[in-house]
Amino acid sequence: MPSPSSPAANQVPSGDPGTGQTVERFGTYNGVFRPVFLTILGAMLYLREGWMVGDAGVLGALLIILAAGAITGTTTLSLATIASNVRVRPGGAFAIIAQALGLEAGGAIGIPLFIAQAASVAMYIFAFSEAWAYIFPTHPQVLVAGVAFAGIALLAWRSAGLAFRAQAVMMVVVVVALLSALGGLFTADQLHVPVLFGHLPQANLLDAFAIFFPAATGIMVGAGMSGSLSDPRRSIPRGTLWAWGTTLLVYAGFTLFYGAIGSPDELIADKTIMVNRAAVPALVLAGLLSSTLMAALSSLVAAPRLLQAMASCGVMPAGAWLGRLTPKGEPRNAVLATTGLAALGLAAGSLDAIAPLITSFFVMTFLAINGVVYLEQVLGMISFRPAFRIPTLVPLVGVGLCLAGLSLSSPFGGVPELALVVGIYVLLSRRHLDTPWETVRSGVAVTLAAWAARRAEHMERTERAWKPDLLVPVATVPQVQDLRPLVEALTRRNGSIRWVALGQHSELAAALPALVDRQYGQGLSATWTHLQTHAYMDGVGLALDALGGSLFPPNLVLVDVPRVSDDDIGAYIAHCQRCAIGLALWLPHPKGSLGPRKQISVWLSDRSPDWKLELHVANLDLPVLVGFLLADAWGASLRLVMALQDPTQVIEAREFLCDLVDQARLPSSTEIYVGDQGFQAALRLSPKADLHIFGIGLTVSKDRLAEVSTACGGSTLWLLDSGGESALA
Repeated sequence: MPSPSSPAANQVPSGDPGTGQTVERFGTYNGVFRPVFLTILGAMLYLREGWMVGDAGVLGALLIILAAGAITGTTTLSLATIASNVRVRPGGAFAIIAQALGLEAGGAIGIPLFIAQAASVAMYIFAFSEAWAYIFPTHPQVLVAGVAFAGIALLAWRSAGLAFRAQAVMMVVVVVALLSALGGLFTADQLHVPVLFGHLPQANLLDAFAIFFPAATGIMVGAGMSGSLSDPRRSIPRGTLWAWGTTLLVYAGFTLFYGAIGSPDELIADKTIMVNRAAVPALVLAGLLSSTLMAALSSLVAAPRLLQAMASCGVMPAGAWLGRLTPKGEPRNAVLATTGLAALGLAAGSLDAIAPLITSFFVMTFLAINGVVYLEQVLGMISFRPAFRIPTLVPLVGVGLCLAGLSLSSPFGGVPELALVVGIYVLLSRRHLDTPWETVRSGVAVTLAAWAARRAEHMERTERAWKPDLLVPVATVPQVQDLRPLVEALTRRNGSIRWVALGQHSELAAALPALVDRQYGQGLSATWTHLQTHAYMDGVGLALDALGGSLFPPNLVLVDVPRVSDDDIGAYIAHCQRCAIGLALWLPHPKGSLGPRKQISVWLSDRSPDWKLELHVANLDLPVLVGFLLADAWGASLRLVMALQDPTQVIEAREFLCDLVDQARLPSSTEIYVGDQGFQAALRLSPKADLHIFGIGLTVSKDRLAEVSTACGGSTLWLLDSGGESALA
């Protein structure tokens, strides 16, 4: 589990270019770990876990806690994975789902999640009023709840920074309260032998699960702060995972604590037994009051940011008003709307009445997050390169657990909740929302082309959905055999191959169908065609023109240099430029093989003095993607190489390459080599590799390619971008 600390663990002011004001940003600890920790260790730990142990016994309670932990654990892992793969936009779970499946799906899940988070505020206020009644039993509960609600609403309205500074104090109070509670094991007059199996006199396991599960839903609070974090891609996975693991251990450990401090009857009758049996009851009571207020405050800080993000994307009515931010980045209009909805939640009357509703909506959100990650993993799209990887089984298990939890804990088997989500999706679809970023929906259509062909015909091929669709012109059978290892490695991750036989060679026309069948058996997408043409380049141009209007036209032509002339190469470049298609020129090792395929070097051109890394960088995107694909297919090591003319730029070049490795989600083992004596010296001095990948310009000489290939001592692949690729997508 990654550490909750990070370089951005403190508040980092960042300028708002639109206003010139300072926007407060938060790091991993104060922006994610602490609010999640305080939200999870709230009302249920103090007021309902003891009751649950008395009702179901230690093992029954532990089963409920572990079931909730399994659902939230798989969801946390899925959340960490998808958060490490995309630039997480404001809106937390809504942004994550919308980035993958579009605004309609994001809104269909985000709106119920917002309702659940707003209702959570009321639930925690009910818990606070129960604790207050322990001290002042004559105070009207409605009045206590109203005053407490008004206080946290004012705090949330002022600023998230003020709310989080209050959390810093409350964190200490909560930790001291837990220690005081555990001290009760040493000061108690009598300890009980924990009852392992309860008789369930008040609630069965499913009802108890529905009441307890909101304790675990705090994992979404950190993700909800995505728009206010300094580095959400790192902070959300680290902070959420640590908070989930820590709080799960606390809840599991306290089942034994409750089993020891009271009999089942005492635990059921006295919901504040932790306070009564603590070493210092006042400290536990302070922790209970603090944790419930802070949990309510965390929800009231996170929910408006979710609402504001949805409104700014046009998902919510009155979007212009709800999406407005103050000069310091505070969504005050959204806070007002959330406060109004939370106030309605107070009409439910009690914690136990509102908890099942919260459970259903949160489980729906967790189901969607696990489903999105599983979909991305199954599609195998190149753009899915998370820095935090999990096995495919994890989100699949999460989907199953969420479905089971929804159907078993909801009074009507989850049907109303599913109907609500579907209804919202249909309504949003009718509004024809324009998703302002790329999603995996085009990738879904590409992968499932058998049923989505009609839709895919009208979808633009985006950078995120890019995959190598090769056109490989060949004239002889030996040529096919030479190119085959490279072609198959390039297309193993959801690519496609179009073999184009050129000329009058009957043996080639006979060999290609058998080869395509073998490649199909290996899970590759391959086709072939035969053009009986006397001019090699004419045949390639004809193939490109003919396939340009097909469903998935080629986007990369692969040519082996030894079999063509300089004029042919010039014609290839001109034709590919005209058709916006990438070009790959293959020059094998002098000994005619790829070597052991253990090391790949990607050569990137000197970017000085402008080292800005953007979505599209000429002669960088295609080489990096191809290098990644080949290294992934062969299990080879990847190295980024840059030759500088100016030795003073070495530090900037290294920082650029390190940033590229990070932003492109390349393997952490990727090496970096920067030569400071020019290109020719770098060819001689750089570490050896089996394959060197270069970018090329619009003018190419075979002699120059051969000269470079000889100097670096390995096979070379020369690439010309089409403009439709992006290593950062």
